[in-house]
Formats: sequence, C-alpha cells, structure tokens
Amino acid sequence: MAFVRKPALIKRIERKIKKYITCIDYTRRHNTAQSNSVYFLSSSEFKEKNLMHLIYYFYSLGYNFYLDYSFCQCLKLKVNGISVLSLQDVFPARKKTNSFSIVISPNKQVLDSFTSSGLKIHLNYLEASAECASGKSIAKTDFYYPIGLHPTLANLSVEAEALKNALSADRKIGVFFAGAIYGKRDGVTKKYSRDSLKKQFNVNSRYEVFTSIIENLPKEYIYTPDSLETFFNDMESGYLKSKIVLIERNTFSIPPDKYLNVLLNSTFFIHMAGVSYPFCHNQIESMLAGCIPITQFTRFFIPAFTHGLNSLLFNTLDELILLLNDIISGKYINDYNSMRKEIVSYYRNYYSVASFENKLSYLFKNKIHRTNFSVCPL
Repeated sequence: MAFVRKPALIKRIERKIKKYITCIDYTRRHNTAQSNSVYFLSSSEFKEKNLMHLIYYFYSLGYNFYLDYSFCQCLKLKVNGISVLSLQDVFPARKKTNSFSIVISPNKQVLDSFTSSGLKIHLNYLEASAECASGKSIAKTDFYYPIGLHPTLANLSVEAEALKNALSADRKIGVFFAGAIYGKRDGVTKKYSRDSLKKQFNVNSRYEVFTSIIENLPKEYIYTPDSLETFFNDMESGYLKSKIVLIERNTFSIPPDKYLNVLLNSTFFIHMAGVSYPFCHNQIESMLAGCIPITQFTRFFIPAFTHGLNSLLFNTLDELILLLNDIISGKYINDYNSMRKEIVSYYRNYYSVASFENKLSYLFKNKIHRTNFSVCPL
C-alpha cells in the first residue's frame, strides 16, 4: 500500500519540532547574567508592534526582559510572527521577583500596585493619541516614540551601519516610496485606506496619495517597475536619479536585507500614512538612511519638522503635486546636502538608540521614579 503524505500532519510535526528547539535554546540562554532588567506587566495588554519596538530599544542597551506570562503562554506568544522566547534575553516573569530596574505597563492601576524601587513607566496609548492629534508638546521627563524600525531591521549594528552611510550624496533615486496600497482580507482586495484616518487626523490615506501622484504628474517622471530585477538594474544604471519611484508591495517586495540600501540611494522619501494612524515604520527607516521627508503630518513628530530645513511639507494633495514638480524641475537641488545633514541629525537626537539611552540616563540621574512612555497606538 502506497504511503500517502499528509501535509497537515507534517506541519503539526514541524511546529512541535520548532517548539522543542525554542525550548532548548531558551533553557541554554536562561542563566545569562545581565545587570539591568525590564519587567513588562500586563503583557496581554501590549500591542505586538509596540512590544517588539520596546524590546529592540532596551535590548540594544543591554537589558533583559521579563514578561508577565507563564512559560507556556510565552511559548505561544508571537510578535510580528517571531516567537518571543526565541528572542535574545526575553523570559517569562520569575515569580516572587520584584527587583527590577524598570517596570512597564499600559495599565496604570496594575503599575501603581507593583512594589518596586526602580523606574516605573506607564504606556500612554490613548493619551499619546490625543497628544498627537492636538500637536501638544510632551514633558521633558516623558518618553515619546511613535514607532520604531521594522522588526527585521531592529538591530543596533544595522542602525550603526546605516548612520555611517546616511550622509552619502551619491544617490541613484530621486523620490521613493514602497509599500502596500492594496491588501487582501478573506479573499477580498481592499484599498489601504480608512475613513477614520481623515476624520481623526485630517491626513490623506496612502491610497489617495499614491493614486494622486500617478494621475497628476507627467508620465515620464513616474516609475512603477514590475519586477525586483528590473528595478535594481534601472537603479544601478542611474536611470532613476530624476524619477519618482513608486513600488506597490503586491507587485513585488524589496527583501529586508536590501531595503536599507535602497533608502540610502534615495534623495527623498514620501511619507504615506499607515492604515489607521499617520505613523509607519518606513518613515523612521527613511530618516535613518538620510532620505529627506516629504510629509503631510509633521505635527505628529515631536519635535515637528521644519519646511526647507529638514523636510518638504504639504497640507493638500494639490500642494504635494506642486512640490514634486518643483523637485523634478531642480528647485531644491542645491539644498539636498544641508537638508540631508539636518534630517540625519534629527534622527540621531530623537529616534536613535543613543537618544533613547540619553532619556533613560536623564531619568535615573534625576532620580525620577515615574514617567510616561507615550507611544502612538498602531
């Protein structure tokens, strides 16, 4: 009798093997000694991307992490598809352990009930959203990070390497954007857009910005490649130096290990909003690479960008088209180097791992025991 392979059974076996490997690796790492620790209280209330970004910043500074989960819960928990227990120095919370240098929770009541002499950080999801919308400044003792790098790029060595090359003036792409404009859910293709985005934040959706550029600018300046190979060949040839490059992710994706190199070769990057909120990780990555932002929502960045100094700003789609025409005509060509220096300096001062460390040092130096970690919800 012929043996019949059962894909479902094979997949279950593969998942179990991966779990065993994760458990073995975790056991091997469990006794790693580190002096600084962060305790994430009420882990179930953390948004996945926020948790991943927090882990990245703290891990880059030598902290280990304890989640308010059991071992079995941690084994099931994934952040952006990555098993939490497979991340370096992430552990289930140890019972009867109340001695942590930092305790973080999105639940104020739970945080207040935790007995610890260390720094307590309350994650202000809702309050931060209101701050973003109103454009108010945040206190010096408060953290503010709308979003960090994508998890596949969240690595201190990646940041250091990008910053080393961020001031390069030899760029092969004029204006760049790559991302999803359409998405599929339950087999139905939908626009990357929500009405709530405009109602709450008064910004245009990604779909509106993307289609407006294609419909209102001369065709000879718009470049929408149909394959990764074609795109890289044209980039290397210098053909894209004065082009507005728009890549829709459903056509093809740029591999994570090549994405930062593309940004390092782009003069401008168009900020297009996420699904529900203005922020998206690609905005932060582009600043890291020294791309000059073209953005509609400077007020949501703290501090806000300055038009002509470190960015080009627009309020309406008509203004965006005028800006892009100005770029094509060479209006800003003499300002590229100075604007690039300013945006890289902005990233270093407000979004880098070093800036995160400076904020922590300020809190510890001034013996501040409570602070708000304002994160715009994703």
